[in-house]
Order: sequence, then C-alpha cells, then structure tokens
Amino acid sequence: MIKEIFQDIVDNTLEGIIIIGSDYRIEYMNRVAGEITGFSGNEAVDKQCYQVLRAKRCKDFCPIKRFKPGKPQEEIIMDILARDNSEKYIKAKVIQTRGYWVEIFHDVTREVELEKRVKQKYIFQDIITQDKGLIDILNQFPSIAAGTVPVLLEGESGVGKEVFCSALQTISARKDHPFVKLNCAALPETLLESELFGYKKGAFTDARKDKPGLFVLADKGTLFLDEIGEMSLALQAKLLRVVETGEIIPLGSTRPEKVDVRLLAATNKELFKEVRKGNFREDLFYRLNVVSIRIPPLRERKNDIPLFLDHFLHQFNVIQKKTVRGISPEALEVLLNYNYPGNIRELRNILEYAFIFCTDSKIQPRHLPQYLFVPDRAQEKFGSLNSDENTGVPDTYSSFPGNIQSREEKIQILDVLKKNRWNKQKAAKSLNMDRTTLWRKLKKYRIEE
Repeated sequence: MIKEIFQDIVDNTLEGIIIIGSDYRIEYMNRVAGEITGFSGNEAVDKQCYQVLRAKRCKDFCPIKRFKPGKPQEEIIMDILARDNSEKYIKAKVIQTRGYWVEIFHDVTREVELEKRVKQKYIFQDIITQDKGLIDILNQFPSIAAGTVPVLLEGESGVGKEVFCSALQTISARKDHPFVKLNCAALPETLLESELFGYKKGAFTDARKDKPGLFVLADKGTLFLDEIGEMSLALQAKLLRVVETGEIIPLGSTRPEKVDVRLLAATNKELFKEVRKGNFREDLFYRLNVVSIRIPPLRERKNDIPLFLDHFLHQFNVIQKKTVRGISPEALEVLLNYNYPGNIRELRNILEYAFIFCTDSKIQPRHLPQYLFVPDRAQEKFGSLNSDENTGVPDTYSSFPGNIQSREEKIQILDVLKKNRWNKQKAAKSLNMDRTTLWRKLKKYRIEE
C-alpha cells in the first residue's frame, strides 16, 4: 500500500524526478520527467542518465560528479535534448539518499528563451524593440535628428509616437534648447490658436497682458504637435504660414515675429487619406511630410511583447513594491494571442491591472482583464476600427484596458469616478489619461455627477 501511495505522489508532483543507481543507470523516472524528456519510464530504466537527458553539460558539468556531501546543493540550469531532438532547458537539483542519486528538475524553457530575447533587445533612448523594420528606422535617427526639416510620425494611438519624438530631440543639435509639446485634440480651436501663436494685450476681453505662444517658447528648439490631424482647416492655414516663412502673428497683432523652431508632428490618422477627403490641407501635408515615419501597431510586432512585459514587470515591481517574478506560460499565451487595439499603452495598462490582483510569484490568467478571453468581440472591434470608412482612430482607443467597446469604456470611467469620489484629477490619473482627455470623454458619454 505504501509503495502505491508513494507512486501516486511522485507521479502527480509538478517536478520531474529521476532516481539514479550505480554506473549512472536510471532505476526510476516519474511521469513529469517523461513528459519533459519524451522518454517513458520503462524506456528510461537501465539507461545511463546522460542517454535520456542528453545534456551538453553532462560530461563536463555533471551535477552528480560535482556533488559535495554536507553542503547545500544549488539548482543549476541545463540544456537537454528531448527525444524529438528539440532543445529544452531544465533547472535541476541533485540529492543523495540511501546509496542512490535523485535528480529533481522542472522545465524552464520558456523563461530561458524569454531572457534570451530580452538580452537581444534593441534599446534606443526609451524605445525597446527587436522588430527589424523599427531597428532600420532607429539606425537612421542620427541622420534625421541632425536635420532641421519637419518630421511626421504616423501610427495608431498608444504606439509610442511621443517617445519617438522625444528620442529624436534628445540626440538632435537642439537638445539643449526647449522641447515644447502640445496635444491638438485636447483644446478647442480658439484656445489652440492662442496657445500656438500667443496674443497681445487687448486682443480679447480677458487679454490683460501679452502672452507668448508656444512657437515663441520653443524658439531655437523643437515644437511637438501631437494629433495634428485634429486641427481645423483654418488653423492649418496659419500653421502653413509658419512652416513656409518662419514667422508668426500673435492674436491682436499685425506685426510678424520671426521664430526658429523645428516642427515634429504626430497623428493617429493617415493624413494622405485625410487630404483626399478634404479634412487636411494638401500643401501643409507635403510641408510636414518631408521625413515620414510610420510606427507599426503592436499586433504587427508581437515579438516585442515579451520585451515590454519584462520592462513593465520591473517598473511595476518598483512602483507597487511587489516581487512578481514573471508571467506564467498560460498568461503569456493569452497576451501573445491578443491584437491590442490600444497598442503598447493598452499592454502596459493590462499588466498594471494584473499587478493589482496578483498575489502569486507569477501573473496567472485569472489576474488578467476578462475581455482578453473574448477574442471574437475583440477581433470584431479591431476590424471595425481599421475599416476604410474610418477617418482615424476614434475615442474608443482609450488609454486603459476597457477599450473593446464604447459602452465598456463608459462603464469603466464611471466605476473609476465613483471609486475616487468624483475627483476628476484622481480619476484621470487612475485611468492614465490627461484631465482634458477625461473631460472630452465625460462630455462624449454625457456623464454628470
């Protein structure tokens, strides 16, 4: 009876177990060890252990030969060759008992492969990638940064356009001069104009003194206009004048002022299509499109997902004072199979969500947002967001993981507002969005306290 109980326990453990006798011959191998190596227990018995494990280090780094009685035994990582000749990695530990050697190990192939990929990553400023297309673009950054012509970055919301612009500024000749940023979608047209060009005292009722615009503040430096596709045609005409002449005219003034500003622009729309639809000036488009960079969405560079996960794991461990060591293979598979309409921003927020609920050493599928497990709905939404009828990326490209449907976005905003007692500043921070963005969404969904 005891023998049968022992057999059940050993076969249902999560570890592979091999019992080795004299001359390194296997006396017993449990079920898990068989699954890892590809050999059944009956096939392994009486074979020498290196004939089953087929590790490159068996002869030179045999844990049995290196065993030192009375000293604590450390786990070592070994690469083995399974029966189907696939390379695997195991973390193994050897103990000695009653004249036998017992090797206890588990499969760490996924973890080792992930670590390899992380070490091979390409880091440029804050940009992390191993995507060949992006690396080719980044290799051209020094040449692009050395110029003074405008740069247009196109890509969906959340792909990191601002990060790319910041990287350009950091290595440019203007790096020691102002780098001014403005989100064109965050302000109404009248306010956007005064922000860009400034105004003179008396230009309008509340203009009690002169105020310099962002072009003046960015003089000798760089001005980054995010979501430029949201700018009105009238304001586009005034921006075109600045690009062509290097002059601005503040509101309430008739006198042009010279400025020396390099312009970086970003949009989540395809501006060429917007030109054809009459939503964007053709002359301004060609002025901005001197150097054009398309940043691919995350679904086109899924090899980068493990790199971002590793980066965010370190980040959230520090922020939330936790020691989450990694992501389980099952959770990783879910994350790799999702299409990320919200791109890197969405991936970051998914992991931040998981950190809130994770009390284990690794993130498990149960810690992930539930909408990740409804692929049909996600795919339907993803398809509609990228249809030809769309003029750009709609507001449902939110900065938090509720962006599968507008309805879910509204529910999540309401939930966060209630948790923060309708403090909009705290709610915006929790949702990882600007207060102006939250204000627009409250207006869009007609949310009132």
